[in-house]
Amino acid sequence: MTSVKGGERERILNAATKLFAALGYDATDIGQIAETAGLSAKAVSSHFGAKRDLYIAVMERAHTQHAAVVKERIRDLQVAPPEDKVAAVHRFIDAYIDFAAEHPEVPSLWMHRWLSDASDVSSLEAQYVQPLAEFAIENIIPASNVEHADVHYTINSMIWCVHGFVLSGVFDAAAQRRGPEDPRAMRRFRAHMHQMIHRTLGLPGSPP
Repeated sequence: MTSVKGGERERILNAATKLFAALGYDATDIGQIAETAGLSAKAVSSHFGAKRDLYIAVMERAHTQHAAVVKERIRDLQVAPPEDKVAAVHRFIDAYIDFAAEHPEVPSLWMHRWLSDASDVSSLEAQYVQPLAEFAIENIIPASNVEHADVHYTINSMIWCVHGFVLSGVFDAAAQRRGPEDPRAMRRFRAHMHQMIHRTLGLPGSPP
């Protein structure tokens, strides 16, 4: 019975994540989530209660996945010897791009919030975003030329750019959108992010 209940819970979380990422919290209801999960609305409510509680569970899981990648790369930066600090910053950039490309539902969930979705759930930025961002920024500052760089805005600009590229791509010469699924577009975007962050932070040497 436990495994069945656990399987149902995972199906509900996956269905809710898919719909909240695609439609936003405000445009999604429990009935849609239940239908996508192949369960009844009563079953969804029995696991998570109200839609708000399910949304918080979805955002908590997304944050846990996201935070694991950020913390791993920042700890790499923390222990890197001085001569490897710049390379560690670039490994952080790559890890963030790769995570967003592999889990586009996570950027999508946050992008909906930035457009005032789920505005009645107001604690998530203070609980999840701010502490994780500050952890990253505090450890990137020592590797940066802070006299010429606004590290807070630089890291936030990286987040906005990565999320935008992963979710929307960029137009090519033929006015076709190209995103992370296009290897050439991904290489160009990755190189651009490395150059932009390297130069904006005033890192020594040349970007990789």
